[in-house]
Amino acid sequence: MRKPRTNSEKSQATIVDAALALLRERGASKVTVGDVAAASGCAKGLIHYHFKTKGRLWVAVAERLAAERREGWIAVFDSATPTQAVERSWALLVSESGDGTLRAWTSLFGSGTSLPEQLVSSSLTEFSEALGAAVSSMFESHGAALRIGEAELGWFLGSVVAGVGYLLLAGAAVPELEGAYTTAWLGVLSLTA
Repeated sequence: MRKPRTNSEKSQATIVDAALALLRERGASKVTVGDVAAASGCAKGLIHYHFKTKGRLWVAVAERLAAERREGWIAVFDSATPTQAVERSWALLVSESGDGTLRAWTSLFGSGTSLPEQLVSSSLTEFSEALGAAVSSMFESHGAALRIGEAELGWFLGSVVAGVGYLLLAGAAVPELEGAYTTAWLGVLSLTA
């Protein structure tokens, strides 16, 4: 049984929730501690008490976002056929574009980030590993075996998701991107035996 959250944990969670919502809306460079305080209904001093610096607040937000995004992408492939996986994962990518998740992700984990290099590297690695494991498991459940390693598959898919996500954010034409995304998946399907 999980122990109940303390007031301090609840306060920190409220602050991280507010910061993540603002990052989804504006990106990291356009959000101040004052903005987070106003959105969370607390004083700036409470944010500094819990997180000490804006950088540490962004670390907490990045960790939350990375975990949520990993879980969401893993769920897409759970009990899915390959066709459903392509459709569901495309829908998730478009949803992440619309709800600001991609904006928050690229502002935290993209070039020019202020996050510690170790956190960026481990978050991107864990995301790619999760994709590789989830897709490999999906294929295994349908009796198909991959002819490449799970890690290579994960990095390939992570790269496709990142690239297509960036293009969605940049305003590229959605029908063409969907075609390119589907084509990448056809490549993945050709790697099964």
